[in-house]
Amino acid sequence: MNKVEFTVTNVFDISGRGVVMVAGTLTSGVIEAGDVLYDSVTGARVTVAGLEFHGGRKLDEHVLVVPASEADRVRIGQCLTSERPDDGLTRTPRLRRILDDAPDIAKTQGHDYVGAEHVMLAILADPHAVPTQHLRKLGLDPDNIAQTLREYVSGKAGRIEPPGSAG
Repeated sequence: MNKVEFTVTNVFDISGRGVVMVAGTLTSGVIEAGDVLYDSVTGARVTVAGLEFHGGRKLDEHVLVVPASEADRVRIGQCLTSERPDDGLTRTPRLRRILDDAPDIAKTQGHDYVGAEHVMLAILADPHAVPTQHLRKLGLDPDNIAQTLREYVSGKAGRIEPPGSAG
């Protein structure tokens, strides 16, 4: 995959659509709906929900569709890239695998998003993950916790209220 570099030239807030249109110049790579780009300076994540095509534009000019909830993450002059800026931290192979497994778990459950619950299920599925080992040391069964979480997320279990919220 070639590194994407996209420079924002304009941002349009289209009220009522729930998205912003981000116009810009693509200097390298290919952008597709579903891609995640990062601010080259801050590392802020920007999701490409779709692409708009308009007649008469130059080949390197594109219009990205970005969720309105991420509008504050884009600005004119910004460079968006497919590579997240290095934060100096090493991701362990186990973490990478867990993060790779979470979308598969979400799809298996029929979800069109990946949330913390899917990451938690991926952690619980790994018997060698530190949290899973620690739960066992506490006398808890990670498989039982995973099953309860799956039921809760699917709506088959009753809503669990935090302590002190009843009344």
